[in-house]
Amino acid sequence: MSQSKGTIFIMDDDLALQTVLEYALRNARYEVILARDGQEGIRLLETLSPDLVISDIMMPNMDGVEVFQHLKDRLQDLGIPIIIMTALNRKPWFADLEAEGAVILQKPFEVDQLIDMIDTMLS
Repeated sequence: MSQSKGTIFIMDDDLALQTVLEYALRNARYEVILARDGQEGIRLLETLSPDLVISDIMMPNMDGVEVFQHLKDRLQDLGIPIIIMTALNRKPWFADLEAEGAVILQKPFEVDQLIDMIDTMLS
């Protein structure tokens, strides 16, 4: 088996999307860790150092924007990119997130496009 290209941490309450992303990323030789919502994600990230974090915006308990605000300084200090997925149409406040270092990915998206983006960000 070939060596892992890195660890991707995904926070999303959509189990179908989690499954698709996990399968595709594992096929692309990434390790994948999953969380069902922002609260679980923040708890897990206290002990993990993934190479990249993907978070949905709309999740129960704690949304992706709150998660980003909690994690951005620590993750950015470590050089860990954050991709935020959303089905929302572009909002004015997306620019604020992007200015703070988030990469916004509009749903629906091609999984191959996401993998190419991750490969580029981690190379």
